[in-house]
Amino acid sequence: MFPTILWLTALALECVLLLRAVQGKLLKHYPFFYLYLGCISIRDASLMPVYYLWPKIYGYAYWYSQFLIVVLGCGVVWEVYKVALSRYPGGGRMARNVFPFLFIFAISRMLVKGWNSPNWITGTTTLETERDLRIVQMALLAGLVALFAYYAIPLRRDLKGIVYGFGVIVATTTIHLAFGGFLGGSFRYLWPYIQPMAYVFVLVIWCGTLWSYDTRAERETDPRLELDYQSLAAATRRQLRAVHTYVLKAIGS
Repeated sequence: MFPTILWLTALALECVLLLRAVQGKLLKHYPFFYLYLGCISIRDASLMPVYYLWPKIYGYAYWYSQFLIVVLGCGVVWEVYKVALSRYPGGGRMARNVFPFLFIFAISRMLVKGWNSPNWITGTTTLETERDLRIVQMALLAGLVALFAYYAIPLRRDLKGIVYGFGVIVATTTIHLAFGGFLGGSFRYLWPYIQPMAYVFVLVIWCGTLWSYDTRAERETDPRLELDYQSLAAATRRQLRAVHTYVLKAIGS
């Protein structure tokens, strides 16, 4: 009974967030985030009758839909970086170059495992892929938070809500996927309650922080981040030129 109450509560809060996004014109600022939230809402509403009426196929339906949710979650992280670093073109360019590499690396590991495996096990394969992608997401979010904390750059209220709320989702899911098998039967018994409660908590945070678009921090820009990026880029170019010169000399000799 209690899991059903949490399920319905989460679905209601998701609908409130999506309705408020339309009313508050937040869709244009965070289209990927609301696409992610909308897909979760549709998935939650669709899987509820499957869970109670056709429990045997619920696992397959969940894992196939979960892969789409995880991929969209990567889009949310990319959008967070894009919005957070929009005033820092150098740092944003570096993030746009690093993020696709990490994403492609994680997907490639899944494809290699699937190609080499004689039997494609939906739950196991998707679980391992989700774990890898969640770790990438968690590392990127932690890096962004550390970057803005180091340079004392304020995040807008709405963006901060997305970062910390999505961070809780990623962290709890990663703990479950990476360490759930080592934490004993009591953990597996409690987890079906802990994770939905954490998700409802995140939705409450999003309802508070994403009720309206915050523009107060848009004018606050710290030039140190861009200057440090330019120094790093210049040092990298010098190193590459030195390596290129060394290689040419080695070939010539």
